[in-house]
Amino acid sequence: MPVARTLTPPLVSAVLPSPADPLTALLSRVRAAPPGVPAPLWEAALVGPTAEFLNRPGKKFRGRLVSLAWALAGGRDAPPAELPLLVELLHAGSLIVDDIEDGSIQRRGKAALHRLIGLPAALNLGNWLYFWPLTLLKTLDLPPATELALHRASADAIRVCHEGQALDLAARVGDLYPADVISVCRVTGEWKTGALLGLAAELGATAASGEPDTRVALRNFGIQLGVGLQMLNDLGELTGSAGPIKHPEDLVNGRVTWPWAWAADRLPAAKFDALQMRGAKLAAGTGDARALAHELLAALGPDPMWAIREHLADAHRELAAAVGPHPALAAVRAELDRLLRTAA
Repeated sequence: MPVARTLTPPLVSAVLPSPADPLTALLSRVRAAPPGVPAPLWEAALVGPTAEFLNRPGKKFRGRLVSLAWALAGGRDAPPAELPLLVELLHAGSLIVDDIEDGSIQRRGKAALHRLIGLPAALNLGNWLYFWPLTLLKTLDLPPATELALHRASADAIRVCHEGQALDLAARVGDLYPADVISVCRVTGEWKTGALLGLAAELGATAASGEPDTRVALRNFGIQLGVGLQMLNDLGELTGSAGPIKHPEDLVNGRVTWPWAWAADRLPAAKFDALQMRGAKLAAGTGDARALAHELLAALGPDPMWAIREHLADAHRELAAAVGPHPALAAVRAELDRLLRTAA
C-alpha cells in the first residue's frame, strides 16, 4: 500500500477572508473534493493556489468599475455581490498566464505563481480562471436574455484580450517605423488591457438593464480606462515604480510600450532612430537597460505623467457627456485621481 502523504504546501493554508466575504463564498463552491479524491490533493491542485493568488493585495479596480457602471446605468441598490468578482477572476487568470509568458519573477509582492507551483499547474489554473466566471454567470439569477448578453460579452472580451496579448508578444520596437510604434501600441492597449475594463463596465451596465447608448458609452469608457492603466503600467516599469524586479522588463524584452510611442511622437526622427537601435540591441542581449531607461525617460520631458492625465480626463469628459449629470461620476473621478496618486 502507498504511504499516505500530507499535501499541504504553504500556499494551500492561505488565510481566507471572513465567511461573509463574496470571494470566500465563491471559493466554497469548488472547495469540496470530488468523491474518491483525497481532500488535501484537491486542495493542493486547485483551491489552495486559487485562494493564495486571489488574496494577494491588488487594486481591485475592475470590480469597482462594475459597481460604478451599474449605478451610472440606472441600477438601484447594489449589483449582485458576485458580479464584480467575475471580472477580477478573469483578470487574475490573465496575470498568471502573462507572468508565464514574460518569465516574470514577482506578482503583487510575492513570487509569480508559476514559480511557486510550477509552470504546468499555474498555466492550467490561469486557463481555468478564464472559464470559471462564465459558468458562474448562470448562478446570479439574472434574466435569461441578460445572462446570454453577459456571456457573449465575456467570451468576446477574452478573445480580444488574447489577440492583444499575441500582438504584444510578437511586436518588437526595433522592427517598426515610428508611426507603426504609435498605432501598434494603441491597438495593443485597447485589446490587451482595455477589453477587460470595457467588459467590467459592460457587465455592470447590462446587468442594470441600462439603455443601449449608455452601455456603449460605458464600455468605451472602460476600454479607454484600460489604455490609461496600460500607460501607467508601462511608465511604472520604466521608472522603477512598478518594483525593482519588474524594472526594466519591457525594455529588455523589446516590447512596444507607451513611453516608446510618446518618444516616437515627440522626438526628431534621427534621435528616435538612435534610441530605437539601442532598444533593438538590448532586446538582442547587448546594452545597458538602465541607461536606456534613463535616456528614454529624459526624452519624455520633466512630466511624463501629463499624457496619462490628459487621456484619463478626456475619457471622463466623454463619459460625462454621454450619461449626463449623475452622482456616480464624482466617484469615477475620485477613482481616477486615486490611480494617478498611486502611480505618481
